[in-house]
Amino acid sequence: MSPIVPFWLLLIVTAGTILLAVWSYHLSGSTDQRARRILSLFRLSSFLLLVLIAGDIQCVNKGSLLKKSVVKLFLDNSLSSAYHQSVSKESLLNGYEQLVSSVRSLTHNEETEARVDVFTFGESVQLLDGSPLSMTLDEASTNISSLISSASETVGDEQLSAVIVVTDGQTTVGSEPTGETLIDVPVHTIGIGEPLRMVDVIFSNVQVPTVVVSGEDIVAEATVESFGAIDQRVHVSLEGGGELLGTQVISPRGDGSSQNVRFQFRADEIGKKEYELRISSLKDEINIENNRYSFSLTVLKDRFKVAMITGVPSFNTRFLKLVLAEQKNIQIDHFTQVKDGWTPSIANFWRQSYDLIILDNFPINTTPQRWASDLEQKLKRDKTAVALIAGRNVKQSNLLPFLPLLGVQPIKEEHRGRKQVFLASASAERDPMRYFDFEWGSLPPLAPHLFLEPGEERMETITFLSGTTRTPLLLVGKIDPSTSRGKSSRRAVFTSAYLWHLYFRGQASESNNRVLLYWTELIKWLTSIGGEDDRYFRMTKSTYQRGEEVSIEGMFSRLTEDQKKNGVWWRVQLSETGEQLIPLVADEDNDMWRGTFIATEPGKYRFWALIGQEEHDGAEPHGEFRVEQAMLELKNVSLNRELLESLSVSTGGNYFPWSEKERVIEDISFSGEEILYSRTVNISHWPPLLILLLVLLVSEWVLRRSRGLQ
Repeated sequence: MSPIVPFWLLLIVTAGTILLAVWSYHLSGSTDQRARRILSLFRLSSFLLLVLIAGDIQCVNKGSLLKKSVVKLFLDNSLSSAYHQSVSKESLLNGYEQLVSSVRSLTHNEETEARVDVFTFGESVQLLDGSPLSMTLDEASTNISSLISSASETVGDEQLSAVIVVTDGQTTVGSEPTGETLIDVPVHTIGIGEPLRMVDVIFSNVQVPTVVVSGEDIVAEATVESFGAIDQRVHVSLEGGGELLGTQVISPRGDGSSQNVRFQFRADEIGKKEYELRISSLKDEINIENNRYSFSLTVLKDRFKVAMITGVPSFNTRFLKLVLAEQKNIQIDHFTQVKDGWTPSIANFWRQSYDLIILDNFPINTTPQRWASDLEQKLKRDKTAVALIAGRNVKQSNLLPFLPLLGVQPIKEEHRGRKQVFLASASAERDPMRYFDFEWGSLPPLAPHLFLEPGEERMETITFLSGTTRTPLLLVGKIDPSTSRGKSSRRAVFTSAYLWHLYFRGQASESNNRVLLYWTELIKWLTSIGGEDDRYFRMTKSTYQRGEEVSIEGMFSRLTEDQKKNGVWWRVQLSETGEQLIPLVADEDNDMWRGTFIATEPGKYRFWALIGQEEHDGAEPHGEFRVEQAMLELKNVSLNRELLESLSVSTGGNYFPWSEKERVIEDISFSGEEILYSRTVNISHWPPLLILLLVLLVSEWVLRRSRGLQ
């Protein structure tokens, strides 16, 4: 015990306290001697406790603890450790077994209690319960930094004496261990294999467009990297659609060198096409899976055909031809009904396929009834969009057979008013022109002519006439797939007979140009030249390895500034693990969007490229890719001796090649460390003393009050 206040001073204070307590109650006039003695005892005890608290007395307890000595042995269980030419898988596992037995044999001769813990590591560190001969050597990645972090973990009565790491030093996940991550015990390393990298050729990068126009020349540039000692030539070929499109012969130099290979070809078939680059395999090549590189590109049509069917020419006809003239890649066949038939012959219309059919002021009273059924058969054969532009000669009764083809239906309670009213936007969620910021309310008023509403689920009212009742003016969407070979077809219906008013009676040239531009973009959407689905994204490869960085790149046909602010996202879905949402970054120089993430689980992935808060549930994915179990480990099959030697030197350990692995036991010693400890207890601050003082004071007060004392 060591009081802060001098001991002699405590004695004087204590004696004075006793005399004060006795004298104070001796002066009291109480005749109850028993109560006076108890009160004197309470008062004396309280004074003594106050002296004890004021003395700040401390008690020091000293002792010692002998810690157990522990050595941790880590064995590489990754895929690359089994692919070294100088060390086969069988000899590696047998070597693991011998090394574990040798290190554990040292504990039999030690007087102190000691232990050897054996772990395997790859993607994660695991305690090895059985024999090393049961190891699979198939983990998909190696993280040495996490190994070093877990090596320093011990319980209170253990002393870590040394760490032994057996590995080829190849790090595929995480960072390489540096001075900041090292521990303060010797780390002895044993290297597997040889520093010379094994033979391998890979496609490290491929540059090719995501979308092209039919008939254009396409250039694919590939970078081929080679490793190891290579003394032979290889063939690099490009295949597409089951055909060989080109081949080149190169002489890889190895040692991490790279060479560029360039192919030029054409794609004439419309749609999404798959291609594959291949490198012929080399003798003793470690991994031939990376000798292939698959990619896809979307081929668009270079010419689009539009049929314009005019029942009676009007100012609408003039405006529509003005809109169509804005598109240089559109071929227009204009069929006009005359007294004796059609000019040119309508037979040409039925024989040809079109991307868009525009019904301009059609059908009229003289249109045969069979037109509706014949047009339905034509639409079933071709994936054709249809637009109806109402005219004064179109009667709603004559139009009834055509309505199912257009995805609309009559309004049940028609409002027959013909008064001109102003336009207003309907703010439709699935408006394909939502990227186009258009003020309908600033346009001239129009009078209604047809009274129609959406008749299909995916048809939307884009604009309406805001009179006493809201009459749909522009309806746009996609009809049921049953009319177009299982694929939805685009439709547009304009119900007023005075479309031309919006352009020819505009208040300013800027407003007129906006109207012309809007309808130009709507025609582009109908013909699939442009629209809300124009997003061309693809993976840089079709197959990835577990633990590899997966990347995507692509482009949108258009994005508004508001859409860019809302962000562009890459939603990746794997049924077993759920979804990931990765933001895409814009490459302004190349007008591309790119994103990456690390594939941690094997399987088949689907992905969508989304703008802002777009929904993807139920929508067809924009693409798919696969992640295979593990081949990334085989990218660098060689001994990273520099890393292992640096790790050992920095911690005071030694490096040993695989052939000299048994020498590590010469540097291992199990020495338990005796730890001296002391524990200081401050008696004066002991909480029970404060509680006892409070009890004594309260007890004294209660006794005095019960005896009638002051």
